[in-house]
Amino acid sequence: MFDAHSENGPLRRLLARPSRELRSAAHRTHRGRLVACALSTVVAVLCAIAIGVAVWHTETHAAHTEALHRHRVSATTLGEAHRTLPVRFDSTKTATVRAAWAYPATQVHTATLLVPAGTPVGGKVLVWVDDAGREAPAPRSQGDIASGAVATGTAALGVLVLSAAGVIRLRLRRVEARRLAEWEREWQLVEPGWSGRLRRRRGADDD
Repeated sequence: MFDAHSENGPLRRLLARPSRELRSAAHRTHRGRLVACALSTVVAVLCAIAIGVAVWHTETHAAHTEALHRHRVSATTLGEAHRTLPVRFDSTKTATVRAAWAYPATQVHTATLLVPAGTPVGGKVLVWVDDAGREAPAPRSQGDIASGAVATGTAALGVLVLSAAGVIRLRLRRVEARRLAEWEREWQLVEPGWSGRLRRRRGADDD
């Protein structure tokens, strides 16, 4: 009879080392997961900040160059502006109306503009035009540029974090598969002695 409670008994001797190895492997896997997640998050944040700053500088330069070719001129309405558009968020009532302006001074342009509702015929409104005098978007503000940079950086952060999480997950699954395979091989070596199957087999051979 082997003593399962003996300090040097076969059961204790067979189970002691594998148990420590299993706990150690699980601990290393868990610790590796935490370290990998922390590092990937830090790298993703730094990359997102770098992308946002790069977008900020690029768009600021582009907006400055664009502003050099934008001009604000006075246009004269050619009809009465009745309210035909929904009320905007700032509660301003707006309408569309044909208007004319001269830019450069010898060239007259006409277009349909968005103006405050109720603007009379011959009213004056301001319009942004390009170097050729055609209606053009207003120069972008610093707030618009900042919002775009933040949005781009946030999107980049999301993509980087999700990509890193996918890579880490795939890596950990492979590590887990290898670890389980190692446990299976170790168990095949330990199980015959632990279960007594090897002992019974030897006893049968002795008979």
